[in-house]
Amino acid sequence: MAINPMQRKARNSILLGIVIGLLIGAVIIVFLFLQLSKLKQQIEADKQATRTVYVLANNVKSGDKIDSSMLVQKQVLQDIIPTDYISLTDITENTISKLDLTKGSVLSRTLITESNEKITDDLREQEFNMIVLPQQLDIGAYVDIRLRLPNGQDYIVVSKKCVNNITEDTIWMNLYEDETLSMSNAIVEAYKMTGAKLYATTYVEPGNQGSAIPTYMPSAEVINLINSDKNIKEEARRALAERYTAELRARRENDINSQLNSYREEAKQNLETGVEQEITNSKEARKEYIDSLNASASVQ
Repeated sequence: MAINPMQRKARNSILLGIVIGLLIGAVIIVFLFLQLSKLKQQIEADKQATRTVYVLANNVKSGDKIDSSMLVQKQVLQDIIPTDYISLTDITENTISKLDLTKGSVLSRTLITESNEKITDDLREQEFNMIVLPQQLDIGAYVDIRLRLPNGQDYIVVSKKCVNNITEDTIWMNLYEDETLSMSNAIVEAYKMTGAKLYATTYVEPGNQGSAIPTYMPSAEVINLINSDKNIKEEARRALAERYTAELRARRENDINSQLNSYREEAKQNLETGVEQEITNSKEARKEYIDSLNASASVQ
């Protein structure tokens, strides 16, 4: 049967539309395939451009110690990690943070440093309840202990000590043998002089701030004890000998000793009163601690 021109034209248009549609579909499919292939290649390239690094599991403050338990592994794009990122072998028992760091921070050598506190045989945790403490002092902060004389002169007794623990009026710190002797001397002399003050000052950014150089020189008797004390390491003894210069000895004689001499008559009574108060404070704190342990045990 003959097909009229109108029907033929309509059929050709339909066929042409189908062909064009198929061509467009094929182009779209090819385009999508190429895009998927490109995306897959990019994903593979990204995988190859990542590195396994160690990041912090929690926030840390400047001066906080960092150990392997505080780190987790994470895959990070190579382009965004510091070139001096660290491995676990870079972490030691003395590693501390230089800055306040947030959880997830990639650790690098520029963000950590080594604490000055080394674990030696003469390192001991010491407890003091006669030091005037800052109102906003927290565990983990770093402090200098200073002695202020009644005439306003001010000396650093020990420097950059981490606060291991703290209560309302008691502080715990690790001290070396020579530091313990210096602190004991400073405490006795602070007791003797009415108006003297033994107090703590806090480091602002301990991870970046170095230790202050102690300026307090103990008495001649304590210096002799330090020189003969076999618990003090030879390296520390040499450092002390270099520190206690002729200038510092003169300042000791002219400043501290002269102040002590002016309190000669009342020094003994002041010392006895101060020591008695120190002992009383220690006993009361110990009793409160034991009572808290007993209370916890009874609850359990």
